[in-house]
Amino acid sequence: MNLELGDFKFRALVAFVALVGVTGNATAVPVKGSVAVTSPEGQPLALTMTIDDVKTRFEMTGPSFSWFAFGFDTMTMQGYSIIVEGLDDTRSAVEQNLVGRGNPGSPQAIQNLELIDATYDSDADSTTVILERLNDTDDANDPAFSTNMTSLALIFAYDSAATVIQPNPSLANHGRSGRGFATITFEPVPETGTAALILLGTGLSGATWRRRPVRRRHA
Repeated sequence: MNLELGDFKFRALVAFVALVGVTGNATAVPVKGSVAVTSPEGQPLALTMTIDDVKTRFEMTGPSFSWFAFGFDTMTMQGYSIIVEGLDDTRSAVEQNLVGRGNPGSPQAIQNLELIDATYDSDADSTTVILERLNDTDDANDPAFSTNMTSLALIFAYDSAATVIQPNPSLANHGRSGRGFATITFEPVPETGTAALILLGTGLSGATWRRRPVRRRHA
């Protein structure tokens, strides 16, 4: 007895099996989370984190006329933070460990951040920077991020005394209204891989087997 699928669906099945064979070592599903608040002057302070098996991407937005910063896994001015200095789209970013109230510490001796892009939005008076670093840098000063994370406490700050007319590109006291805290929640990033597209495009999941008629040869 022989079994068959429609030719197109059969080829899709073969491709799918081959794909599974090639990608047998499954990777973890990336996770993503976002938080956003608005400064008293109307500028956004926002963070989006995307974590895959290897690296974390930070998309950070703050006032274009001030430094701004986010601290991770903390609700007080202590621990790992990313400080963005400069104005408009001329920016730098450093990893820094906050020591305590009134003591921001200093940049780490080893920097593991890569600045990917900086974009200035003149209408919103805001700047967005995109940064990346390895999830685990083997640096005792850096927290490890992973796709198993579901949430993370955050703090954020900027110079509340800075304005478009009187900007401040360098880290300084944030003032009473230039700080806050939040919690970022992570969700799996929807999968759009090749295997899913094969199944979706061919309707393979609804395929049925049918018996091929047996032809008998008469003497």
